Amino acid sequence: MTFIITLISLVIERFFHWSHLRHWRWFNMYQQWLSHSRISRLPSVALFILSVLPLICLVGLINYFLNGWLYGILKIAFGIVVLLYCLGPANLWVQAYRCISQLQKDENPAVAMESVQQAFGFAAVDTAQSFHHAFTRALFMAASERVFSVVFWFVLLGPAGAVLYRSIALMNSTSPLGLESMAQKARQWLDWIPVRLLTFIFALGGHFTRVFAVWKKTVLKRPETNDVMLTECGIAALDMKEDGLTLEDVSAEKDAIVLLDRVFVMALLVLAIAVLIV
Repeated sequence: MTFIITLISLVIERFFHWSHLRHWRWFNMYQQWLSHSRISRLPSVALFILSVLPLICLVGLINYFLNGWLYGILKIAFGIVVLLYCLGPANLWVQAYRCISQLQKDENPAVAMESVQQAFGFAAVDTAQSFHHAFTRALFMAASERVFSVVFWFVLLGPAGAVLYRSIALMNSTSPLGLESMAQKARQWLDWIPVRLLTFIFALGGHFTRVFAVWKKTVLKRPETNDVMLTECGIAALDMKEDGLTLEDVSAEKDAIVLLDRVFVMALLVLAIAVLIV
């Protein structure tokens, strides 16, 4: 059942643009309500738990009570809805191809580059070569946070796991309770295993020797190094160098998307084999 839900969800996310249906404003409103109540006097750890625990418990209970209904069809449908809702928030592939198209067609390169930087949240750079390098790295980080880590925790803990990861990732960006720092640390720990698994699949789907050399050096490092490990392994998988990239040449970004597609297919195969074995 987990494999079926994951497969359907990833196919929908890859080939359809439904991310505009994901609205998490209510989660921010819930935190605002907590910040204006007497509960706000509690320690930060308690506020952090109260921000995510009720939602996790609700989703977990619904998933539990759907067992056996209509031969499991309702549970599958619920799992697909929750997983799709927790991916993103923005669709990785739609946003990436839109940015690439904008870079290729926009008559004002500076405006196009600024738009891409805002979409994927990386800092401004001085040269076109550095921009393409940063954009490629941002694609790998987005793939991990928007898709792979969510799927990992869904497979491990069910719909509640996907909600756990997404809610903490949202607080990492902004929190009316001032929990950004705590959420960042929590997300880094939640990413620790998924990043190492994803980068190992990079080795299988890309330049194995180069990726594995980086992977061995970084696999046991602390969660603070997740992004560095992820991007370095991604660049190594593409066998890409920073020189030779121009504003008109988005081949590195296209190769990164192709690599990610290949990696997600391989991850699904691993999941299918694990399900059969278990």
